[in-house]
Amino acid sequence: MYIGNLILLILNLPLIPYIAKILTIPRSYLIPFILFFTLMGSYIGQNNSTELIILVILGVVATFLRFASFPLAPLLIGFILGPMLEDNFSRATKIYDGIGFVWERPMTSILLIISILMILVPIIKSKKN
Repeated sequence: MYIGNLILLILNLPLIPYIAKILTIPRSYLIPFILFFTLMGSYIGQNNSTELIILVILGVVATFLRFASFPLAPLLIGFILGPMLEDNFSRATKIYDGIGFVWERPMTSILLIISILMILVPIIKSKKN
């Protein structure tokens, strides 16, 4: 890994000006290429057309969310971290025979209260305004 990263560093540093010129390409030319390569990458990954359908549906949903001024970064973070959260929560409930550990330990109770407050405080502030 270290050798590969060093070689990439040596190769990429001189290419930075040329890579930056990609930004000067008009969007009307750039977007079809990006669509083509994402669709091909999605299909080649599993050789399954279902992946293409999922990609298109998620793209349409992301477009609607963007038009609705919904921030996509938290959605992406949740999409990436969600499975890890589910696995660890499932493991914790199996170890402690249920979710009683949330109320038994002060640290988890404090974190639960903080997370509830982080959800409720903006809602209450927006209702007041």
